[in-house]
Amino acid sequence: MKMIIPGVEWWPQKTGTQQVARVGRICYKSKAKQPDEKLSEEKKEEFREVQAAKLVNHFWKSGHRSMLRHGTIYFFVKNANKLPRSLWSLLVASPYINYAVKDKKVWISSNMQFLAEHDEILDILDSYDVKEDEFIEKALKYDCKKALYLLRMTMVVTTQISTSRELNRTSPNSISEQSTRYVNLEKKGGVQIARPHWLHEGTRWQKFLYLTGCKIADWLYRRLLKSGMKPQDARGILPLDTYTVVAYTYTLKEWKHILDLRFHESTGKAHPNAKEIGYLIHRIITERMMEYDKDFEI
Repeated sequence: MKMIIPGVEWWPQKTGTQQVARVGRICYKSKAKQPDEKLSEEKKEEFREVQAAKLVNHFWKSGHRSMLRHGTIYFFVKNANKLPRSLWSLLVASPYINYAVKDKKVWISSNMQFLAEHDEILDILDSYDVKEDEFIEKALKYDCKKALYLLRMTMVVTTQISTSRELNRTSPNSISEQSTRYVNLEKKGGVQIARPHWLHEGTRWQKFLYLTGCKIADWLYRRLLKSGMKPQDARGILPLDTYTVVAYTYTLKEWKHILDLRFHESTGKAHPNAKEIGYLIHRIITERMMEYDKDFEI
């Protein structure tokens, strides 16, 4: 049994396809095939894109389409009058496509699953497709702070299974979590416990009881696997503080809602483990966005 420290990592998107593939591998704790070191950087990137596209197509064909929610596409329309009325009704009604308007200029962000399932929308917006840097550049140029809240950020959280449940309950459901059904923890680094917030302040007796319980659960999990039981059944013996890795991809507006609950505690006291994760997410977003807007708040 190992004890690990909970943490948060921001995964900037290189391409939508690579982002979906990278996040999808979290579920099975698998690694991407790497290009030959002898290739040029351009060829290496082509290789990664092709490999990612294969995995994304597999997700799509097998019905695991929610993985595509982690891929983001941005649009900038200089004149709102060019957009048909039919599109505006969808922009207003759907929670899966977000927009901001200022002086007839329109910023739009959405996820790849929604757009792939609504190709009529993608056909309308395709010519307005922009990279994230350009999306931000236009928001700053035309002083549209609302557009900055349309930026989508993928946060990869390492925490307790119990804490992931806290975060998942308040999310708009763009989640990819490491599976305890398909992942054999014994073969993937052993059972690991995400250190709970209280451990460094607990009494010796509390620590002894807790750590003994974790070690017993670890021992039993391994023995169940050796007895021939599948990981999907042996996992029932694992404690709620067993570590998990979860990717969340949300707009900054959606992150603000989650942080209001789990960090700012707007509706009541948050669990200390969840607040610890909320603090890390808040710090990452704030540090990034203050490069563009010194008064940015989330």
